[in-house]
Amino acid sequence: MNTTRDPSVTGTHSKLWRRPSPALVLAMVALFAALAGGATAGGIVGFAKHAATADSATVAGNAKRLGGKTAAQIAASVHGATGPQGPAGLPGAAGATGPAGAKGDAGGAGPAGPAGSKGDVGAGLKIVGTVASQSALPTTGTTGDAYLVGGDLFVWTGTAWTNAGPVQGPPGTAAVSIHLQPYSVAANSGVTITGACTAGQKAVNGGFDSLAGTVFSLDSKPTPADDGWQILLVNDDVNPTSGNVYAVCMG
Repeated sequence: MNTTRDPSVTGTHSKLWRRPSPALVLAMVALFAALAGGATAGGIVGFAKHAATADSATVAGNAKRLGGKTAAQIAASVHGATGPQGPAGLPGAAGATGPAGAKGDAGGAGPAGPAGSKGDVGAGLKIVGTVASQSALPTTGTTGDAYLVGGDLFVWTGTAWTNAGPVQGPPGTAAVSIHLQPYSVAANSGVTITGACTAGQKAVNGGFDSLAGTVFSLDSKPTPADDGWQILLVNDDVNPTSGNVYAVCMG
């Protein structure tokens, strides 16, 4: 119900008076109509009750609104200024290691690096002499000094004698060697004699000699495998003869 101040009352004795609501107004109209006639009063009374109910609902709805908005709408639209940024949180725990990726393609060759500086000249190696055993070596020496001990070279490295290994290899096979093959030939006959090389050698030439009689060669050549030399010898004498066939071998 609305109220208003009575404008006719001034000063400290002013009073408020209530403005009648629409329902009250309609009720008074209905009462007036009832005095006038029953049918008219019944319609007005029903309308008055509806007006009172509708007025109460409207008042109740408006009581929940401010500026045409509900409390929820007002709360959603009202917010304060943005606050300062909070401090950074602590780092999270490390995640699990992921699966290995596929092998990548080989990269191209990189550019050549710059040349290094020239190194200092070394002390060199000086063979001082030969001793019979390691125990006969001097107790000390100068860096680079060396002694031969039974074919091995011992070098002083600054703190001790160190065996650098043998300085002379085992005897090698002669580059060229001559192999003899004795022979004998009956009177007035011929025979083929072969002078053989040792394993791994190749025959490069050959020849023969005769200790007696007249012997000559009809054929002289290397064997099919080149591992010897063969000669066809003929004795043109009435007596048997003998000698040697020579095979000149390399390897």
